Amino acid sequence: MKNLITWSKSKMVKLYLAGLLVLLVAGTAFVPSAAAAGDDSAASAGTIVFQTVSGGAIYAVDSDGSDLRYLTTGMDPALSPDGQWVAFTRWDDTQNGAFGSLWVINADGTGEHVILNDVRQPKAPTWSPDGTQIAISMQHGGQLAPEYTCSSQRPAGGAEDIEVKRGDDGDIRFCYTTPPHPYWGLRVVDVATGEFEDLPNDLFSLSPTWDPANPGQLVFDGERGLMGLDFDQGTIWSLTEDANDHSPVLSPDGNKIAVSYWQNDHWEIYVMNADGTGRIRLTETSVHARLEQMVNGEMPQSWNNTAPTWSPDGSQIAFVTDRGGQWEIWVMDADGSNQQPLVTTEMLDEMTLQYNGMEERMLSWQ
Repeated sequence: MKNLITWSKSKMVKLYLAGLLVLLVAGTAFVPSAAAAGDDSAASAGTIVFQTVSGGAIYAVDSDGSDLRYLTTGMDPALSPDGQWVAFTRWDDTQNGAFGSLWVINADGTGEHVILNDVRQPKAPTWSPDGTQIAISMQHGGQLAPEYTCSSQRPAGGAEDIEVKRGDDGDIRFCYTTPPHPYWGLRVVDVATGEFEDLPNDLFSLSPTWDPANPGQLVFDGERGLMGLDFDQGTIWSLTEDANDHSPVLSPDGNKIAVSYWQNDHWEIYVMNADGTGRIRLTETSVHARLEQMVNGEMPQSWNNTAPTWSPDGSQIAFVTDRGGQWEIWVMDADGSNQQPLVTTEMLDEMTLQYNGMEERMLSWQ
């Protein structure tokens, strides 16, 4: 983490910080959550599926952290509303514009089969409330390879390897490379037949989430914030105007949206009303943790908290965090309280989780 604050590592400063840390701990009452204290009634039931990394292994685990089992490989696993099936995608290649496919598998690891082939890098499947359709994000054009350009106009932001050249006529020209800039659209697929329809979309339409309260609507991550989509009207509209909102997930009652939010230099989790109002931050690195980092001779930095998914009853949110030094699956109440580990690195038996900030759907809970 970049930080302009300078600080001393001298013994005196460490002793001072240690004393301050003790005061903070002593002044903060620790109240364990009911789940941590052994009261299983506080934990939501159901199954969580998760990926270790995009394109890697997909596992299922009971919501109390027990019965971890391997399912398959792929990306962005999503449990059907009845919890019986898991949708996921696979790519034939990581090159922009390469083809991929949409798959489903039973939650017990049997019956894996393809739903749709020849889709350009499909991502983030989301089930319709009745389980008969799946919406995905997919590439649909745009600039798929780096392009070298020389122009009399100064390059816009994002240009690389910029050179200023003077021609024989004395004119100044700017030569530069623009990186790939693919566009992303939306498609809805019939699970039984594989028939599909492309949907109205923004230039960049990522991470769709189906509205359980309004089956004719989706919410997705657009070019400049979250967008709503109405199937019947064929219209889209803006819900938020913050480009740092990513990977929206609607609550089971359709009243709330949880997002992964890019907080300057790290990820945090926010919730808001379904219309984009009432934004509330749920995760934040505590002063206690920052002081402890400094006592240990480390530059203080914020944890990452991201990839939220709602429990079936909407009372809890599971997410991934690197606060322990490696990515782990944690759970919290829907108001951000009672944050605690659900699946730790020790429980994963040396498997490694990885979140890359590329609109991954790491988790799904039903």
